[in-house]
Amino acid sequence: MQRKADQLRAEIASISELLKAGRPDRAFKRATKAAKKWPNAAALPRLAGLCAIQQQNFQQAQTQFERAWRLDPGNAELIQNYALSLVQGGDPAAALKFLAKISARGPLSPAQQFIQALALLQEQEPAKALAIVDEALKREPANLNAQILKADCLDAMHQWDGAVDVLTAMVRKNPRFLPGLLRLARSQVGLGQLSDVLRNVRAALAIAPGHPEALEIMAGLPNLTFDDIATLKPQVSGAIERGAANPQDAVKLRFAAANLARRDKNTPLEMQHLAEAHKLQRAGFEAWEAQSEQDCAKRLAAPLPAALPSKDGARPIFVVGLPRSGTTLVERIIARHTRVQGMGELASVHQWARQAETQSPEWRTDHNLADFYLDKLPTVPKDAAAFVDKAPGNYAFLGEIAQAFPEAIIINVLRDPRDIALSMWRANFGAGGLYYTHDQKWMAAEANRYQRYMRHWHTILPGRVHDVRYETLVKNLQDTAHELARICDLPFEDAMLSPDKSEDAIRTASNLQARKPVNTASVGGWQVVAEQFEPFVKGLDEELWPEVRDQRA
Repeated sequence: MQRKADQLRAEIASISELLKAGRPDRAFKRATKAAKKWPNAAALPRLAGLCAIQQQNFQQAQTQFERAWRLDPGNAELIQNYALSLVQGGDPAAALKFLAKISARGPLSPAQQFIQALALLQEQEPAKALAIVDEALKREPANLNAQILKADCLDAMHQWDGAVDVLTAMVRKNPRFLPGLLRLARSQVGLGQLSDVLRNVRAALAIAPGHPEALEIMAGLPNLTFDDIATLKPQVSGAIERGAANPQDAVKLRFAAANLARRDKNTPLEMQHLAEAHKLQRAGFEAWEAQSEQDCAKRLAAPLPAALPSKDGARPIFVVGLPRSGTTLVERIIARHTRVQGMGELASVHQWARQAETQSPEWRTDHNLADFYLDKLPTVPKDAAAFVDKAPGNYAFLGEIAQAFPEAIIINVLRDPRDIALSMWRANFGAGGLYYTHDQKWMAAEANRYQRYMRHWHTILPGRVHDVRYETLVKNLQDTAHELARICDLPFEDAMLSPDKSEDAIRTASNLQARKPVNTASVGGWQVVAEQFEPFVKGLDEELWPEVRDQRA
């Protein structure tokens, strides 16, 4: 008996060493094989789950952590592992349901409350999440990760200055806490506080030279000194040569190197680094492309839902388009109006659609989009006539949106797809964020789907969708701003001509560009990389993109 126990301990230690050595693939195989030999040892599926997390396989992680928890249901660490894997895998509702079951047995620990708040934040319930984080912080006031989560909640509630205050106080007390320094820097990027960003990433790199996230943030800043660049280049190249601890860090380093190459106007080298970064990110997403095509066909074939009555209060303005098409710029022009509140990218429509498309038809009767959306809407000023939701991907759900909000304004931002593709290629959206941005053929397929969606909505919703061309906007801001005011039934205001002066935070890849005066610098930029983007251009449907067809001819 003792011999078997010793063998199990040795096997667990061996698997743990493989995991520490950065070999999650081998460790996973060992752990799952060992779990068959010792089926009652919860440590083995737990190790397999940790391996799956490192490999970004959250579904497998959930399976393994659930197995471990069922073997040892009172183990607090296994409860946290399983709940967190549900959140990381994009199923916060299941995490909340699981934690509710655990809380029925007794109060949740601060660590479990932290995961509960994470899940609530994903479910677009930042006020509830903030209340739970504050409760956890009363029990553990020195919990630095909970303080970062508090800032995340405040950001989601559009209390951006409050979030920065929380992070600044934390960094002041814990100046060597790297996650805090970097989270503060990212908040300051969103607010355009670039001098503060630079100071904080310099401090981060002084503590941890070669840190991938710090290098990525710093390499993308426009206000670097000659000394900063001289420090960055050897750190980035050295970190790449040594090899990153995980694929996510390797991606950050490649994006940092690409930004430095772009600064040097070395386009071939920039494209090389970007290609390597996207190659690291696209593994495992092949099935997503097939699912996206199926979802598109299903939505286009569905009948329009019945229209709901108009809602009182501020009027919704939905700005849609492909990512990097100019939706942020359009939002900021409209939101410069004194009676309009910009909301950034709200996830509520996607969240509702995700549930509506998997539930029975009766679910929609009890959970209509308008009530669901307004229930999760951040606070809108009482004197606001309208608010802007600029989630680009809402183009897939415009039929539902138009019928749920008959009073809503819908603006579609059109831009040359080749310029969009280059801009998406240069942005690090994360592995699971916009999966199609990691492969040029997938980007072309999504561009084609977008056009099919928009042609469909224009046909069945005549007059509801207003097209605005990015190229026209940046060449003639004055006329386009007047046109946007007319579309939104607003009196024109001169402030709409200076969207770069907006003080609202920007939490998207446009955070630096949108703070510059409107310009035409990026129009036609794809021509410099035309050869590298042949797979994308060839994948565009000429019938859907006549401007590309005409140029080919």
